[in-house]
Amino acid sequence: MDKRIDATTQHPERERMLFGPLVQMNLRKYIKQLKKESAWSEQDHNTITIYKSDYATVVLRGMHKKTERKQSAANGDATIQVLRGKICLHTESSKFTLRKGQMIGIEANIAHSIIAKKDSFYLLTVINTK
Repeated sequence: MDKRIDATTQHPERERMLFGPLVQMNLRKYIKQLKKESAWSEQDHNTITIYKSDYATVVLRGMHKKTERKQSAANGDATIQVLRGKICLHTESSKFTLRKGQMIGIEANIAHSIIAKKDSFYLLTVINTK
């Protein structure tokens, strides 16, 4: 079954397919879209879900330089892949710097925070556990 999310008045360009037999995602287009939205100019970050099934969720997040995503933990195993910029990922016991083209895997329920060292965009993929 195909899943589609409709545009809203706040996000008129956000109508897109989230799930189906094949879902094509134009990451350059989504980055441009995030940067055009008021959330990008008014807040520390902007985020868009680009894929969602019963088993996985893929989110594209943009963060401004020197901003922080407070500590959180995914309820499933996750990966973070940096598309642009440079981020630092902190866990209770470790610190990792990730640049464009780098990726990290995180086990479910590991608390972490992210600090953008430059304006950055990354993909967060969470494998849902049931």
